[in-house]
Amino acid sequence: MNEIRIRGTGYPLVRNIGFTHTQEGWTHPDRLLDYHVFIYVIHGQMQVVEDGTEYILREGDALFLKRGIHHWGGAGTLPGTSTFWIHFYDSHPTSEDLMEAGIGDLENWLMSPSYTVFMPEHYDFTLELPKRTQVRNLPYMYRKIKELYDAYSSSRYYNHLHITMGTMDIFLDMLRASRETPTGSKSDLLIRRLIRHLEENCTEELETDRIAGQFQLNYRYISTMFKARVGTSIFKYHERLRIHHAAELLKNTLLNISEVSDRVGFKSPYYFSRVFKKVMGEAPSEYIRNIYRN
Repeated sequence: MNEIRIRGTGYPLVRNIGFTHTQEGWTHPDRLLDYHVFIYVIHGQMQVVEDGTEYILREGDALFLKRGIHHWGGAGTLPGTSTFWIHFYDSHPTSEDLMEAGIGDLENWLMSPSYTVFMPEHYDFTLELPKRTQVRNLPYMYRKIKELYDAYSSSRYYNHLHITMGTMDIFLDMLRASRETPTGSKSDLLIRRLIRHLEENCTEELETDRIAGQFQLNYRYISTMFKARVGTSIFKYHERLRIHHAAELLKNTLLNISEVSDRVGFKSPYYFSRVFKKVMGEAPSEYIRNIYRN
């Protein structure tokens, strides 16, 4: 509820950054803002209520509050609580525009960690920030926060750009932390398992019967759900994984095109070249000419 989405082609535009150390009787401000708020509790306990939903934040907890939504606090914040906060604007003129782009995919799974070559279309999506998450590696996060605040407090050319990129880095850490303990519907968990399976078998041909057997579901049902949640078919997703793996082999080894084709499970190097060009925008031979090959 009231999640914040930002474009993959943009950044959270930082307004200001700060720390708060609460005294006896301190309550979170009662306000309605035209910018978003990120809160991270370093020590203690903070209470925030957003649009009637109460959040009790303790050490390591992070929360995003959405612009245009009334939020306030009560007596639930303990004296001596230390928090770090960031106020930021959308990277696009309106939240409505953001919500129209990229909806219908499962956390933009097209950005698989197995991808190593990024095309312009890979940035055309919206990133949904976790409403609330818990960071386990507290020293690491505190170090990141201190580095960002030091940058905010410094004076150098284009400082706001350094701060914005550092903020994006922290937000991505929050997103990763929220995925350490996967939650969601059964269909979301199934898609995550299937994506992991595709990544682990990206050098083999796609076997629909094997997938249906492993997940004990009708393949047509799995395929329909995958496309609705991820935005592309299982076949195209797997095909892209194989080609990206092939591109890495071409870049980091002295294998020729036929050998790479065989390594990633293509029976014909001619068919491999055709698929490679469709995915990468250039033939394997052109790709080799255009990169710094080991």
